[in-house]
Amino acid sequence: MRLRTFASIALALLVSLTIARADEPDGGAPDGGAPDGGAADGGAADGGAADGGAVAIVQTPGDTLKLARDEFDFGNYEHVVGRLRPIVEALEITRELPEKADRLEALRVYGIACTLTGRRTAAEGAFLLLLREEPSTQLDPALVRPEAVAFFGEVRARHRAELLAAYRKNRRPYYWALDLIPLAGQLQNRQWKKAIIFGAVELALLATSITTGVLLHDYEGNTHSFEGHTAAFEPLRDVNWISFGLLLGVTTGGIIDAFVVGARRADRDRQTEARLGF
Repeated sequence: MRLRTFASIALALLVSLTIARADEPDGGAPDGGAPDGGAADGGAADGGAADGGAVAIVQTPGDTLKLARDEFDFGNYEHVVGRLRPIVEALEITRELPEKADRLEALRVYGIACTLTGRRTAAEGAFLLLLREEPSTQLDPALVRPEAVAFFGEVRARHRAELLAAYRKNRRPYYWALDLIPLAGQLQNRQWKKAIIFGAVELALLATSITTGVLLHDYEGNTHSFEGHTAAFEPLRDVNWISFGLLLGVTTGGIIDAFVVGARRADRDRQTEARLGF
């Protein structure tokens, strides 16, 4: 009995050792691989994070301008210069900032920041571009430091002749002879609604005058007696005369209106030049 018991115990131990050894190479590797796999998975996750980090957020020039404007409000002028220099010094600032208001703001902020950081050459270039774009630009002394306001005035005075030539070149020309042509004066003054109204009224009156004139000529006949149309003679004649008279009156009114508006526009241009110091 004892021998059988010892033999059973020995056999159980042998089987246990065999199972243990079998588990170590086969099972241990997967267990070790699980952390490796986890590490690999973590590496993939890290790689994904790295890939996500590698995808840089591309800022548009408009976004850059907003950030620079915030920096400007906090007085970080060096940061403003760093952000806006690539945009302002680009050869195609109109392409970078298609909106005129954005271009003016970028040039204004960049010029002030360059002035306050001692970059007077860059500041002069920015202010000159700003004045070419919008000659009426002024820096508010209540919001801008005095040295920037003073330097802006110096730039305007130093380039007065160039800015005046640019202003007159970009200004819409006025030719008084065009005002003598019906509707041409309104088109020259860019009064589109007024041109449509004058044109519609004149066209209707012209059509009425021509139609009644043709009818009168046909009804008159070779004998000039309006045989068979005597009752229609007087109404047609009256409408013909009235429509023709109104046509002359409306056309004359349009010509006078074009001269008046054109004279006012020329006067405003002169006042603008005087206000700008030109």
